[in-house]
Amino acid sequence: MSRSAELLRGHAEVMKLARLLGREPDELAYLERLAPADLHALRDSITETLYDAHGSSLARLAAASRLLPAGITATIGQRAFGALLSARLAGLLETDKAVEVATKLPPSFLADVAVELDPRRASDLIGAIAPALIGQVTAELVARREYVTMGRFVGHLSDEAIAAAVAAMDDEALLQVAFVLEDPSQLSRLFAKLPQARSAGVIVAAADEGLWLEALDLLNHLHKRQRKQMVLAALSLDAAAQEAILDTIIAHDLADEVRLIAEYDPSIGDRVAERLRLNA
Repeated sequence: MSRSAELLRGHAEVMKLARLLGREPDELAYLERLAPADLHALRDSITETLYDAHGSSLARLAAASRLLPAGITATIGQRAFGALLSARLAGLLETDKAVEVATKLPPSFLADVAVELDPRRASDLIGAIAPALIGQVTAELVARREYVTMGRFVGHLSDEAIAAAVAAMDDEALLQVAFVLEDPSQLSRLFAKLPQARSAGVIVAAADEGLWLEALDLLNHLHKRQRKQMVLAALSLDAAAQEAILDTIIAHDLADEVRLIAEYDPSIGDRVAERLRLNA
């Protein structure tokens, strides 16, 4: 992994760790000096500790839930257990039963559960939920700006469910989710579900919201056709946006991204060099 890619992954890992711990990313920014793999291992260790607590008690609750109709289980989950305990139980139920329970819960509560859920422990359940319901839950999470939560689920969704989720995201949300995706190799699959016009929308969102770091990180992970769409959309923006891109490249030493942009704008290297000269 190049130095610039490592810095970007480290920043994303700190954002994920902060969400898990209920902290602001700025409070944990000092951890970005660690290797992304080490931060990922730390987050996994904390998750395992949280899920292993009271494991035997949760197993007994799951066993009892199997004896109840799905509607009653859903009511108990929402009114008595709450989102945190329901998330812990989700991966312990048989998939068919868990899906049936999920269909009887409102999308707002399923969004609460999603925030607390480790998708790896409920992958079969997530993959079996109807795309329409995935879209409804995604809309709830977008409204709450739960980008890290959504990023953790993409690798567990069917292609149809990804399409429904993408349709429920605005361009800013899509960019934010892409940056914190649990598995960056899924980015091309995620963006393959986009109409071509939305590539330009994502770039406009980067300009409007100051998300050039997140947008530039995409270039490392997209297929060439997708990357070309993004770069050409960025090159069509006004001078102020172009300057903001240069500022981000220089501030974060994004040499790899310069090389990728240069395939479509050979002048980018000279512009970065001139900016560095002026700032010296």
